[in-house]
Order: sequence, then C-alpha cells, then structure tokens
Amino acid sequence: MEPIKRVRVVDTVSEKLVRAISEGKFEAGTKLPSEHDLAQMLQVSRNALREAVRQLETMGFVTVKHGDGTYINHVTGNYFVTRALQFFKLRETTLTDLVEAREAIEVTAAMLAAERAWDEEIETILKLVDEMDGAIDNPEEYVEKDFEFHVMVIRASKNEVLRELFSTIQDILMVQLRKIMGLYGVAEESYGYHREIALAISTGDPQAAADAMRNHFRKVAKPYVAKIIENSDLNSEGEG
Repeated sequence: MEPIKRVRVVDTVSEKLVRAISEGKFEAGTKLPSEHDLAQMLQVSRNALREAVRQLETMGFVTVKHGDGTYINHVTGNYFVTRALQFFKLRETTLTDLVEAREAIEVTAAMLAAERAWDEEIETILKLVDEMDGAIDNPEEYVEKDFEFHVMVIRASKNEVLRELFSTIQDILMVQLRKIMGLYGVAEESYGYHREIALAISTGDPQAAADAMRNHFRKVAKPYVAKIIENSDLNSEGEG
C-alpha cells in the first residue's frame, strides 16, 4: 500500500471554495462571507484562508476589492472548473511533470523570441526584468512580474501552438509561482536567470536564450519544487 500524502491545507480550502462556487452555493456577483466568518465555517486559520482566496483570484474565480470584500466572478464552462479542481489533486510526480512541461515549452519559446521578438516586446521584457530587480524583497510583486515576463517571452516567440499550450497551464503556473517564491532566497536566484534570458533575447542570441531558460528551470524551478514536495512543513503550509 502507498503511504498517504500530506495535502496543503491551503489547497484543501481552495478546492472546497471552488466546489462551493461551481455548485452555486455562492452566487456570482455576491460577496463571500467575511474572512473571520469564513475561517470559522471552514475551521482553518485566517492565513490559510487568505492564501486560498489568492489562489482563487489567480484562477479567476473571485475578485478581491480591498476595503470592500471578495466578490464571486461569473465562471462559465465545466472545463474551467474541472481543470481548477484537477490542480488541487496534483500529486508529486504531476507537479514535477508540470515543471518539465514548462521547460519544454519555454526553452523553445525563448529561442524563438530571440529570433522573432519585435522591438517593443524586447523593451517590455527588459523593463519587466528591471521591475523584478526592484521587487526582490516583495514576493507578491515579484511573482506578478515573473509571470508577466514568461507570458511576454511566449508572446514574442510568435508561435501560436506554444501560446496555446502555455495558456492551458498558466493559471496553475501562477499558483505554483506563489508557492515557490514564498521560499527564502528564491527571488534572488531566479532574478539572475531572467536577466540572462532578457539580454540574450535583446541581442538576438537564440542559443544563449534557450540555455538561460533551461538553466532557470533546472537550477531554480525544479530544485525548489522538489523542496516543496519533500518538506512536510512547506507542503502543509497554512495548516490550522
């Protein structure tokens, strides 16, 4: 028999909320109960609930209006809901598979971007790297810029198949980035590779762009996903 895997409480809370929304227990356009009330209903800490709500916002299920509340979005399509629920069922090998799939997509995208990027796209990529540099001490902001960077590289590749493949995992990617970036020191390690990728694209060097993107995945993304999988404390983050 296989050992039972520990599941992050945050992911369990997110899954429960997605199911409640998809089943109509919270109507579109209305507000979720207050953070205090919802945490009591689910018997979890407010920190765990807050992170779960951020996951749902990333996936497009809710909109957080600071100082007002969290509103349920109009979510249509069973496929969207099913895909979100599948994320919370990811097992260790699947999470590793996701990183490897990203590597396959984005290494090629970086190479093509170095060959095909327009001047304005290069300018945006370089600007995002500068903004990432200024956000290293702010994980939330860094994640946003990191995500935008990868989206822009995919767009600059001018390959519609790569764009479509990336779009199928981008919501899961954002949640994954939030998990990884919460670990101490990841932003500093990640930033250098993003700078190398940007410079290679800006100078039109496809091989250097591909190498830098591959190194980013193999020396940062994969090792830190492994840490999340192996470390039970990180894997149960937000418990209680």
